[in-house]
Amino acid sequence: MTEALRLFGEQGFAKTSVAQIERAAGLSGGSGALYRHFKSKDELLVQAVDARLADRGEWAQLLEPTFSIAAALDAIAPSGSTVDKIVALCGIGLARLDHDRDVTRILLRDNSIPAPLLEVFRQQEYVVVMWAVTRGLVELAGDRAGEQDWDATAAVLVGAMAHFWMMRDIFDGDHPADVDTDRYLRATAEMIAARLDWADSEGEDPR
Repeated sequence: MTEALRLFGEQGFAKTSVAQIERAAGLSGGSGALYRHFKSKDELLVQAVDARLADRGEWAQLLEPTFSIAAALDAIAPSGSTVDKIVALCGIGLARLDHDRDVTRILLRDNSIPAPLLEVFRQQEYVVVMWAVTRGLVELAGDRAGEQDWDATAAVLVGAMAHFWMMRDIFDGDHPADVDTDRYLRATAEMIAARLDWADSEGEDPR
């Protein structure tokens, strides 16, 4: 599964043959040995992605219902600045994308993947990450949270991280706008922090 994900991420799902996967895994290419373990290449992809996403890494403790995400961010950003805390949250998100590099490439850059994989990603990754980020923002807002649409704000934040990661990956590690990671994360954090500050107002749209 590890070798299959690597090949899918590097070459794309459609361009990767069963024989290539077999050879990369130390089997005889073209022998059909893969089919003793998986019914098809599609099934291999879905199971491999499911297994990789199940490895939560640094996200694991953030997903515990009783764990305080705001407290964790306090530890990472002891300065106490809301912007620094959001930068830390974004940094965890980018680390997650790097951890799942091959899966991220498949999902963001490959339009040949089977539909069942999209549901696996939605359930095992996107919904989970969105829940954690939304909760983190609500905790950071504290008494200021009010009735703001934090789900939408979290979607903007998650989307910004995914887009930055993808553009940087496409251009071999450098963003085409020549904006480095620290500058991008801080600019994103400042915009999200403005949303938190707005939550502290009387709820009037600042526009």
